[in-house]
Amino acid sequence: MSPQNEPDWEVVDELPGEKKPQSKRANLVTFLKRKTLWIGLLAGAALVILVPVFRVMLQNLLRAWWIWVGLALYWIWRRMKKNATAAQRRR
Repeated sequence: MSPQNEPDWEVVDELPGEKKPQSKRANLVTFLKRKTLWIGLLAGAALVILVPVFRVMLQNLLRAWWIWVGLALYWIWRRMKKNATAAQRRR
């Protein structure tokens, strides 16, 4: 083939329409930048300060810290198990 008949090649970094997955850090940063999150936290704090019933409910939730730790550990264990199963299927 002569050089005139060769097609023109172009090196590209990404394909048109290709979506790259965002990193987990980027997801956390975008989550913390949401205005609605901060408005909700401020409204919740104001409610807890102004309404005694909500203050008591918050105190009871904080006293039951061991339940939250148990739920967090169970959630982590389930995710580890799910990821291990997915890794087995990929092999």
